[in-house]
Amino acid sequence: MRNISEDKGLTAKIVASKGAFKLTVDENGNGTLSSTVGKVTFSGSPVIEKIGAKIKMVSVTFSPGEDKKVKYHATFDLKVAKLSVSGGFDMEELITSCSGLLCKAEKAMKGRHQAYELELQRIMGH
Repeated sequence: MRNISEDKGLTAKIVASKGAFKLTVDENGNGTLSSTVGKVTFSGSPVIEKIGAKIKMVSVTFSPGEDKKVKYHATFDLKVAKLSVSGGFDMEELITSCSGLLCKAEKAMKGRHQAYELELQRIMGH
């Protein structure tokens, strides 16, 4: 399995693509993130071990929705039952609501554009 941190930006390209993408993880923790842009494999064993559930397969399909939302359909095949969940979320809201260093940088960049626009309006006399 390839370490996801060594994918040279392919994961970001897959997630940022305008098309659908899929995340699957098998009972051994072997994961794949794939789309028309490409495919990244990784080991999800540490996460599965922390969850402690007996998982046969997890499959989550993401697709573009309306109003910049991302739709998802997840299927969890546990050794004792199968569960499916569907829904959606706002990707931009998800990114900007986090508190890590990358999130702070993104918020600063977004604020910089707004401040730049306000300064231009002030200079132009609006």
